[in-house]
Order: sequence, then structure tokens, then C-alpha cells
Amino acid sequence: MKQIKDLGAAIQLIEMQLKDIGNIGAKVPYGLEYSFWEDFTAKIIDRIYGKDSRQRHGFEQAGRGECFSVFDSYSEYQRREDFLEIMRCKKEYLENLIRELADKSTEEEPGKSSDEANEFGLLSKNNIYSDEISKSRDASPLDHAVYEIISKIKDPAILEEARLNLIALRDELLEPNPSWAKLKHNMIWLIEFGKEEFFSILPFIVLYIRKISD
Repeated sequence: MKQIKDLGAAIQLIEMQLKDIGNIGAKVPYGLEYSFWEDFTAKIIDRIYGKDSRQRHGFEQAGRGECFSVFDSYSEYQRREDFLEIMRCKKEYLENLIRELADKSTEEEPGKSSDEANEFGLLSKNNIYSDEISKSRDASPLDHAVYEIISKIKDPAILEEARLNLIALRDELLEPNPSWAKLKHNMIWLIEFGKEEFFSILPFIVLYIRKISD
């Protein structure tokens, strides 16, 4: 798949998808129209940022942290309310991507090495767990959830253990076919670490459950 280098064209494609949100929100929750829109938007993001980018996963995760009606048998009213909330979060996430791309189209940030930033000047995966994540518009909801846990740990030994387990869990979830054997080890650690922390990550595990193998 050929990657889009023209930032102006990239912005126009995302804006095109934003225009459809009102119409999609009026349709059956999680129906065919929504599935087609979400899949096509994800493909556009792939063309801009590359396959399996943090931005692609951030778009998929947007709104999932509090909304479970896509997975469980909720009332029709609750499904509609959750669906509209997910659409609102996806709209906000796409608007943030447009702002990031617009910033990159008007100014360059010299001095960034390839290890620190991609072609759009966005932080690489290895650097997303610094304090800057709280200010970053391109960080995904899962990135923020991981950072929230890490940022509250004061003990250096526990902090390092948490970083290793949470980043391993995050990275495995974002694999094309996450391994259950690998996820299980880090999930057990997270369950033992704390109930609140486990349930803050659980929605993202559920989101990718369809891809988890073995």
C-alpha cells in the first residue's frame, strides 16, 4: 500500500471521513455502515502513518475505555448511548490527528533523530511513556492508560517491573496476532498488582480479543 506523503492530501482524506460521522451516528449502532466507515478510516490512517501505527491503534481504541455495549447484551438505549459516545471520541481523535498534521505542514522541528521521531515529527513508540505523553495528542488511549498506571508508582523497583510488564502487554496487544501465552504472563502480573489498574487495561484487551491466537 503506497504511503501518502502530501500532508495536505492526508488532512483532506481525514476531513472527508469526519463529514460522515453525523450520518453514521444516526444508523444502527455497530451496523454495516459503521463497520465500513471504521475500516475505511483505518485504511486511510495506515496510508498516512504506515501499517500498524500508534495512530491506527489509537483510532481503534478511541471511546472503548468506558463503553462495553459493543461486546455485551445491553439495552437498546444503552447501546445507542455507548455508540454515540464512541463516535464522539473517534471524531475527537481524528480532529487531533488533523491538528498534528497541520502543525507539521507549517513548521519543521530540526534536530530530531530518526530514533526520536517519524517523518511527521511524532514521538516514536520507545519514547511514549515519558511525562510528555500527557500532552501528546497523537498518543493512543491505551498509551494513556499505561502511562496513568506508571506515573503513580513511586518505588523504583516496582516502577521498573511495571514498565516491563505493561509495555510488553501493550506491544503484544498491538501485534497483528497477539499471543495468548505471552499476554497471560503480563495479565497475571497486572491482576496481582491491582484491581483498579487491571480494569483500566481490560477494555483494550477485550477490543483486540478477536485477534488473539493460541
